[in-house]
Amino acid sequence: MEPHRAAPASIASRLGVFTYSLVAYGTGLVGLGWLILSTFGLAPLGAGPALVESTAGAVVVDLGWVALFGLQHTIMARPRFKAAWASALPTAAARATFTGLAGGLMALSLGLWQPIDGVVWSLGHPALRAAVHAVTALAWTYLLVATFAIDHFELFGLRQAARHLLGRPPASPPFSRRLMYRFDRHPIMTGFVVALWAAPTMTASHLLLAAGFTAYAVFGVAVEERDLISTHGESYLSYKREVGALVPTRRASPPTASS
Repeated sequence: MEPHRAAPASIASRLGVFTYSLVAYGTGLVGLGWLILSTFGLAPLGAGPALVESTAGAVVVDLGWVALFGLQHTIMARPRFKAAWASALPTAAARATFTGLAGGLMALSLGLWQPIDGVVWSLGHPALRAAVHAVTALAWTYLLVATFAIDHFELFGLRQAARHLLGRPPASPPFSRRLMYRFDRHPIMTGFVVALWAAPTMTASHLLLAAGFTAYAVFGVAVEERDLISTHGESYLSYKREVGALVPTRRASPPTASS
């Protein structure tokens, strides 16, 4: 007797997953775009209502947003969580859901960020300010290029939804060492951190944003590395010995024992 096979999803269902993934992708871009514009002073940091009156209260609220964003990223990216929600969510929509929630949380965090008075530093010379803005632009470019160096549309969940729409099985992206991944294990995080700190005027509010998300980046990289080692084994351990994380570094491969 042949084993029971689940009926293929209808075209309406597959189109729904694809549309959902497009909306989630757009939400992710809104959150990322707001963050990028805020680092150039082109979008407000804390445009929403004041939730607290004291500086201490503002710090607690703001760090709470960072913690919430970090928890969402850390928990939802773990294999156990992915396995647990597989029965409640179409596999093709899983990554898009992660992207949409991340973008929504980022936008919410930036919109409800509680302002803190004070300026830590401010560069007055126009040339110096332009140079720092150039570093910021390079950092964001580095991050965006890094998403395409692996697979931008896979990373943000669109490729999975497109394959599902076309009735194709899901595919596992290969381990990549293209472009900046040859000397930086986590270039997306590297660009993210540099862009946050490259500010010609560093307000107290922006300093807390940069420090909080840098702490998350360090923690997130450490957690992700465990999953990557578990998935790729010795190939990733060898890569880790050769290539730096967050600080781009290329080290010589250790000599192998002669047979």
